[in-house]
Order: sequence, then C-alpha cells, then structure tokens
Amino acid sequence: MKSKNLLILAAVVIVVLAYILLFERHRPTSDESAAAAEKVLLDFERDDVMGIVIENGADRVRLEKVGEEWRLREPLDFPADTSVVSSTLGSLANLTADRRLAADEINPADYGLEQPGIVVTLRMDDDRERVIAVGDELPLGSKRALRVDGGDGVMIASSWFVSDLDRELDDWRSREVAEFLENDVASIDIESGADSIRAVRLEDHWQLLRPLEDLGDGDHLGSLISDLASMRIVEFLDDGVDPSELGLDVPENEITVFRADGGEPLRLDLGATRDREGGTEVACRRGDGEYFWASERVLTRLAKAPVLWRSKKVMPFETWNVEEFRVTTSEWSSSLVLEDGFWVFADDVEANMTHVQDRLRALADLEATDYDLMAPLTREMGSVEVVFEAEDDGQERTALTFTFYAPLEEGGRAMVQVKGRGTVMGIKAEDAEAILEDLEGLRPEPQPDSDADSE
Repeated sequence: MKSKNLLILAAVVIVVLAYILLFERHRPTSDESAAAAEKVLLDFERDDVMGIVIENGADRVRLEKVGEEWRLREPLDFPADTSVVSSTLGSLANLTADRRLAADEINPADYGLEQPGIVVTLRMDDDRERVIAVGDELPLGSKRALRVDGGDGVMIASSWFVSDLDRELDDWRSREVAEFLENDVASIDIESGADSIRAVRLEDHWQLLRPLEDLGDGDHLGSLISDLASMRIVEFLDDGVDPSELGLDVPENEITVFRADGGEPLRLDLGATRDREGGTEVACRRGDGEYFWASERVLTRLAKAPVLWRSKKVMPFETWNVEEFRVTTSEWSSSLVLEDGFWVFADDVEANMTHVQDRLRALADLEATDYDLMAPLTREMGSVEVVFEAEDDGQERTALTFTFYAPLEEGGRAMVQVKGRGTVMGIKAEDAEAILEDLEGLRPEPQPDSDADSE
C-alpha cells in the first residue's frame, strides 16, 4: 500500500509540475496584470495598426501602412518617416491611466472633451477603429483627460504623449531620398545629357550594357547606390514649383533604379545645385512630382565618363571560394588542390598557405590598363585556371581561365583574355610574370637536418 500511495503522489506531483510549466508560467504576474489594467488602450498591438488619422484643430493628418512602410495620404501624398510613426504608436501603446473617472463623476466640458482638441483614430487590421479623444491640459500638473472608443468614462494620463501627435507636417515626412541596399537593386539607368548608362546586377557582379557591353565596375556602382541611399532631404518644395528655376525642366542627370523584388522603380531627376553651410545641395524631382532639395552625395560619381564605368579589375572573384589552382606555361604545368582547408600538391605536400592566398589575391585584384586591344599577335606567356566550389550539391563547379600574352615590344604592356569577358586587356608585364611564376615555389622551405646540425 505504501508503494501504491507513493506512486499516486508522484503522479500528482508530475501533473502539477506539467501544468505549471505549460500554463501557469505563461500567465502574467500580478505586477504585469496591474500594468496591463492601467493601459489606456487595452488589447492593443501597434503592429496591427494599418491606418492613422490625427485631427488636431483644423489640421488633419492621415497615414496608411503599405507593406512594411508608412505613407502620408493627407494633406498630401508622400512617404512617411516610418521610425516617427512607430515611435508614435509605441507611445500610445504604452500610455497608462493615472485615474479612471466614471461618467457620473465628471462633466465632459470641464475636461475639454465636448470638442476635444485632438482626436486620434487608429484603423486595425481587422477594420476595427480605436479612437482616442484628447482633452485640455488640466490645471494641476501636466495631465490630459482622455476618452477612449467613445466610452462614457474619462481617463487621466500624463500629457507627454501629446508631443508625438502635435507634429508639424514635415516631421511626419521621410527625409530619405532612396530606401534600398545594393542587394535590393536589379538594374540602374542613368541619362546625363548625351551620355547613357545601363547596368544590370547579376548574381555576383554588375554587367554594363550601355554605352558598351562589358563587366561593370562593381565598386563604383555599389558606391553610387550607397550614396543615393545616404542622401537626405533638407527642404521640401510643395507649392508653386517651377521646374525650370530648379534646373529640372532639362535635368542634368536622370536616374532610374529598378528593384529586385519587382516593386515600383525609383525615378530621380537631379538639377541645379546650391551651396549651404552644411555643404552642397541639389534640386531633385522624385517620381512625377515630389520636389525637394537634398544633400549632394552622387554628382561626383555621375560625372565619371560612361566608358569608365567598366570594371578596372580584369575578373574579380572571391579567393575563399577557390578549390583548384593551376598555372601552365609552354615549359611546365603545376597545380594545387584545396583539401580539408589546406592547399596541397599532387604528391600530397602542403603548400605555403599565405603565399598561395597572396597569389590568388594578386590574380583577383589584377587591373587592366587598356581595353579593346586587337587580338594578340604575340606569343602566349601562359595561362591560369581557378576552379570554384559548387554552390549547391549536384551543381557543376565553375572555372575561370586567364590567358596571358607577351608585350608587343620591350617594356610594353602584357595582354590578357578571360573567358566570360569579351575584350583583350592590357596589364603590367610584371604583374603577369608574378602570377605565372611556377607554383613549385610555393612549397614549404626544407627544414635543416637536426642531426646534421648537432654534428
């Protein structure tokens, strides 16, 4: 019997512990329950808000959530500052009532609630509306009377949240000119007078399509996009804008950025410039009619001749992704394979890791001095092949082959061709010679015989 009783007690204890772990521990504490009960907006999640209307006297602001971003709809249509909207919703979500007064305890006129100075209407994702009427500031202390969702009672709360509602129109507007990162961009078009540039972003590089087809300068294009994203609006222009006065009737530069997700392209025209204490500013037109002055961050990059937007590097690649490395000349051929994180020769001798990486880095950073040379008429100096790790199981590995040719004359430039880039490029002869050095030189230096040393 004692054993049976012990088993029953043990089972009860297990059940109680399971209940506590599964249910009770997720219930709010008494302090948490009290805090929730003090909230002005009960059962409210700010992430569920899809629209906001703030009526402040004669002023009316309406905002709408579009995807994950916010946009002003009234009194004008303009991207909203998402961080400001989020901060405002956070203030409302955390607003607590110091006192709650029943309908029979108050006269709404005494609290400024018959014709409230501010009314906030929140449209939720289920189309419900939450309404906060904000009364006058009370005589004693910085308090406000509130009426929520048309209830008869009144709540008294600290008035610190009113500053989030009583904003100037421009404070609701986003000052970002372009909101994207390089990975968000599919392609970019630039028209600068008679010059035209088009570049497409592929998986691991930029491809230039205009004014010629070639590998794009990834560093330059990436920096241009970064500069666009860092531009900030310093002055909004809404009424009576004359594009000709801003140099926007015939813009100096017209930029169109196409998004990788297929979203609305960014169209941005750049016109006149002006000098201010904080630096140079440029007149901008975004889309069909958003005019503003913005900090100038891109004009220097846009001034680069279109033909120079092609990659200066012969064929950049990530050295960490290389699995095989082979150098061949008319006299010899040598190769290395990456095994378990170490570069090894065919006879399983480990190569000097630092020197191998230096050689690969020199190849990845090799820069062209000339482009579009005639097909090489000189002897072939040698070739280098790098084989890359397959991105996914079952996929074939990819490779790059660099073929080097001797200079046309003593002291001249060597030449190189790379599969996948349709141009013959000039390079420094010493760079080619260094890359084509025998890989056998990357073997570790022989260690002295300790026995011989001791004799």
